[in-house]
Amino acid sequence: MIYYSAGRLPLSELYNIDAQRELQTRVLGSPFPVEGGVMPFNHTPLFVPLLHLLVDDDYSATYLRWTVLLWVTAFVCAFVVFRMTRDPPLAFAAASFYPVFVSVLHGHDTVFLLLGCLLCAHLLSIRRDWLAGIALSLTTIKPHLAIFLAIPLIARPKAFLGFCTASGLLALYSVLLIGEKGISDFFALLKISAAGDRYGMHPLAMYNLLGLMERAGVSPDVARPVAWAVFLLAAMSLVAVWKRSPLKPPFALTVLLAIITSPHLHEHDLALLLVSFATLSKPNALVLLASSLAFGCFDIIWTDVRFVVAYLVVGALLAVSIRDFRHRLSAGMVNSSSAASFADTASGKEFNR
Repeated sequence: MIYYSAGRLPLSELYNIDAQRELQTRVLGSPFPVEGGVMPFNHTPLFVPLLHLLVDDDYSATYLRWTVLLWVTAFVCAFVVFRMTRDPPLAFAAASFYPVFVSVLHGHDTVFLLLGCLLCAHLLSIRRDWLAGIALSLTTIKPHLAIFLAIPLIARPKAFLGFCTASGLLALYSVLLIGEKGISDFFALLKISAAGDRYGMHPLAMYNLLGLMERAGVSPDVARPVAWAVFLLAAMSLVAVWKRSPLKPPFALTVLLAIITSPHLHEHDLALLLVSFATLSKPNALVLLASSLAFGCFDIIWTDVRFVVAYLVVGALLAVSIRDFRHRLSAGMVNSSSAASFADTASGKEFNR
């Protein structure tokens, strides 16, 4: 519904919450069943012109057109996974990953975020840093995740510059698109999202650290500042981690920490776990399929434990990602020592001559 609103409203009223409420009430026949009576469109306007082309008065036909585009993007993501790993079973598992299915089913734009992350990881692995930074700018549809993922790129200056340049151009495009009033309304909506207590922003339904704390009984007045502080500290700490191995950075660990610490993360955002699976040194298609099956079964059949399953998958993947990065560091040290020994031996032979 939020994307339908974005596609039907004029650009001058894109982030006007009253205009969104009026449109959604007219389409549904009654106010949206959440506090405030509206599900606000609170993403950056990068794809709004495209939505204007796809959206019309027929809601069902609009949904079909939009989800076709989302599925095409999801299959492109699976193809990128194949290019990264040369593993057809893993690409098939990626295309059928349950959180990706949920994202497309609900009409969310998470697959564009997923595509930006996968392209960035792939381009970094083949030393196309400038293009990697540009690819990551796709994640600016969700600014808080874009900032988290971009901060570690400081260890790869060319990639960081590419991200900043592309994001700056996208910001300029957005300002020209919606104007000064639209920017003001957009930041007002971001404040509502950050507060997390109205318009369907339910931290108790989130799969992140904030959701875990609030479900454990921590007061929102304490949990939310703590969640934001941990989020920012984790992003800054990753710079030092990336600098230890800039040529083979821990992309899987980075995305996992973004998911865990993000102050705003719902079920469809778990599609980003696919990036962590695909960027491990030895990705396993069977493990990805098993995780997908677990998500699906417990989301549909035994919903009371779906959070437990999600945290178990994330925790296991976090442990594997840390071990994977340590292995890369050890391998890098061994290779450096071998290269140094070879150089010393060669120098000695040359001296003896």
